[in-house]
Amino acid sequence: MAELVREITQFGRPTTLRRVATSLNGLVESCLDLAQARAKGKKVRVTLDLDAGLPAAMLDSRELRKVFLNLISNALEAMEDEGSLTLRTRAEGRFLETTVEDTGCGMSDETRARAFDLFFTTKDTGTGLGMAIARAVIEQHGGRIEIRSQIGRGTQVRVLLPVEVP
Repeated sequence: MAELVREITQFGRPTTLRRVATSLNGLVESCLDLAQARAKGKKVRVTLDLDAGLPAAMLDSRELRKVFLNLISNALEAMEDEGSLTLRTRAEGRFLETTVEDTGCGMSDETRARAFDLFFTTKDTGTGLGMAIARAVIEQHGGRIEIRSQIGRGTQVRVLLPVEVP
């Protein structure tokens, strides 16, 4: 309960970003390592397609860790007993793109449209904060986050972060 209250109160107060030169690939890999405990007992094939040539970007890795842990955890939870999780990075103009893609249950158009709404959740034990916080952190970095999804086929979440501080 204390953790929930802390998250709610922090959501209303934007934090000051502590930007340092950060390897996006390293950040994504560390989040995958932390989240894989949620895949125990599942037959999930993980594919890493990380662009080795990505430049370091001025990012707050502590805040972005929350985002990528949430996205990876959501993807793993969306797959019942088996599936595929793909994590991809690449340069996209003056942005770095990270894609988290799963072959899980997918989302309806209504769920996708409300995914970033504060307190909206489809989970029995969810708080409805994860995606709202993710969007706030990405936008605070000067980036954007997009969701593509189809029921029964899976979900793709695309995060674009600027290489340089906006």
